[in-house]
Amino acid sequence: MIDSIKDLLVDQIWNPLFSDNPYYTVGETAFYAVLFLGFVWLAYNIFERLKVKVDARFLVGWSGWILLMAGTRVLEDQGVLVSRLFITPYLDVLFASVVISLIFVLKAAENRKMLDFNSVWMPLPYLLFIPVLFFLSFSNLFGGLIVLPVFFVFVVSFFVLRRRFSSFLSYENIAVLSAHLLDASATFVAIYFFSAFEKHVLPNYLIGAFGPAVMFPLKLIVVSVALYYIDKEVENGSEKRFFKLMIYSLGLGTGLRDMIQIMGY
Repeated sequence: MIDSIKDLLVDQIWNPLFSDNPYYTVGETAFYAVLFLGFVWLAYNIFERLKVKVDARFLVGWSGWILLMAGTRVLEDQGVLVSRLFITPYLDVLFASVVISLIFVLKAAENRKMLDFNSVWMPLPYLLFIPVLFFLSFSNLFGGLIVLPVFFVFVVSFFVLRRRFSSFLSYENIAVLSAHLLDASATFVAIYFFSAFEKHVLPNYLIGAFGPAVMFPLKLIVVSVALYYIDKEVENGSEKRFFKLMIYSLGLGTGLRDMIQIMGY
């Protein structure tokens, strides 16, 4: 019994973490979920302790760090960076450590009246992304741009529907939904036009059964349910924004990576 469990853990988690399997295993997926929840718990406590305000300016900087992480990950895909440090979950841990440490430093400096937090937080990741641009391949720029019209259809639809469903389609919720629809759009384009494949267990199964377009209703349903639950059950405004930020991050990270990756096909 013990040997069977050990073999299962080795096959499902240990070996996938140290090999380049094209698809995630169920165990690997569960491990990443636990890792993400651990990050959410850590980040929540740090945000509370440092009184980090999750507002539009913070979101701009946070999105920049996600963009930088996505670009760095694609550099590994394209062979520019050759190290396991630049793939999941190692890259995620690296960036999480850097970003959390930076928040500590910037907040400490702000408390001592040395600088304004957002004056550094907002532009820094975009400045760091500039050298990444020079090493990324854009041999299929048009292919990547196919993603945008598909994505914009949903974004425009959200704002049109907001007139009737304003209680649910707040600007915060539209941002979260848009991030995940960017992911769905990039996945659809990559698979439908460029014969790519989906690594994640459940989406891969559903795409095999229903085609890549299934990503759109899947994202809309799952994310909408999560947002509805947060709006209904979480009373504290700052907590609401924090949890929505975490969900936003999951969609934006994979969406940006996939779109940048398509541009290099």
